Amino acid sequence: MMIRNGALISIVFAIILCGTRAKAEDAPPSYSETTLTGDWNDYRSWLRDKGVIFTITQTSDWLGNVSGGVRTGTAYDGVFQLQGDFDMDRLAGWTGGKIHISGYAIQGEGLSKRNLDNLLTVTSVEADSSVRLGEFFISQSLMKDSVTLKIGQILADQNFAISNTAGLFVNSTFGFPGLFAVDLPGGGPAYPFAAPGGQIIVKPDDAWTLQAAVFNGRPTTDANGFGVSLGDGVLAIAEASYTYTPAKGDPGLPGTYKIGMWYNSETFDSLSTASNGVSLANLLASGSPRRLSGDYAIYAIADQTLWQEPGSSDNGLNGFVRVAIAPEQDRNSMDWYVDMGMTYKGLVPGRDSDTAGIGFAYASMSKSVSDLAKADIAFSGMSQPIPDYEAVIEVTYQAQVTQWLAVQPFFQYIIHPGGNASDPNNPGSAIGNAAVFGLRTAVTF
Repeated sequence: MMIRNGALISIVFAIILCGTRAKAEDAPPSYSETTLTGDWNDYRSWLRDKGVIFTITQTSDWLGNVSGGVRTGTAYDGVFQLQGDFDMDRLAGWTGGKIHISGYAIQGEGLSKRNLDNLLTVTSVEADSSVRLGEFFISQSLMKDSVTLKIGQILADQNFAISNTAGLFVNSTFGFPGLFAVDLPGGGPAYPFAAPGGQIIVKPDDAWTLQAAVFNGRPTTDANGFGVSLGDGVLAIAEASYTYTPAKGDPGLPGTYKIGMWYNSETFDSLSTASNGVSLANLLASGSPRRLSGDYAIYAIADQTLWQEPGSSDNGLNGFVRVAIAPEQDRNSMDWYVDMGMTYKGLVPGRDSDTAGIGFAYASMSKSVSDLAKADIAFSGMSQPIPDYEAVIEVTYQAQVTQWLAVQPFFQYIIHPGGNASDPNNPGSAIGNAAVFGLRTAVTF
């Protein structure tokens, strides 16, 4: 079912026009230093003091595969993002209330879709070109900000299964893990498709964060994001996070550790078996896959500072590991996933704001997918690759040219694109491993 929200834009403008009870922030950031377009003749600072903050960014990726994939070539991906945050206490006297809205103007045609046919998309901004709504939610803080409630159109990839260290990398799998993007219906509530839902975040102390959310089972994938999809089952996610921050003189180094899981109540197609119990590869099969109820996955994350430069709180070496498992192999294309990597901030002398990194991700294809390929060979007599895994290695260096401009060259090597999928130009052979070079720029306006 689709619910059209034609009043959305009117609501946003009404918020801006509301009265205020502003107090100046302590030591606010200087827009003239942190943004390309500056303070808009002091109007931006005035809005911030009234409780309205606009964040405007453009992320642009130029990239190409010099070997491997379905074909070699170049591509451009970009996204222009406008985000608005409205403090309703300052705007209307609503204590603890906030409204958040974001939208995307997505540009380009992705290298993964056009040239590689791989699963772990090479850039985190690749999507079909469109102008669409991202998130639109209301939040309420309670109990001295120890509890926060959200309701509206929400992106799970902004809240769950996040590794802050992995956020440096360009490949999308280092954001929302590739297993989630492949196994969840519609890719799950992840960029650029939010889903209607509600979320609770509980912080009993400075170390622990507990959060849970319930979404529609499938994200909103209409052309502009204004439709709200309902009636597709339920996706429930829960996560516990512990952050260790040693006080001065205490042993150890900072680290964050998370464990979580999701459950989706939708009905899924069997990947290998027809409704009459015959292999889907068999010509005698009914042609209709067996229907299976529900799906789930569990995951764990460790973000750890490995070494800090003397006298610095953020320069040094950091590492991360994420693991995800989806046990129901009969309905999941990927059954387990791991990524890991290291980053070093301030590696080059005199460039303390730059960050270098190397990351690796491995996605295992499930037994049902490989069994179907083997059955296809047995019934057809024609050879084809057997799905096994897809992996990616990424090496990158993010140069912070100014506070509003980052330039980031990167290299990725894609191993077994599509999980060792057949090359459409030569079905008997697998798609070749791909070498991808690219450059990302990120501008804050």
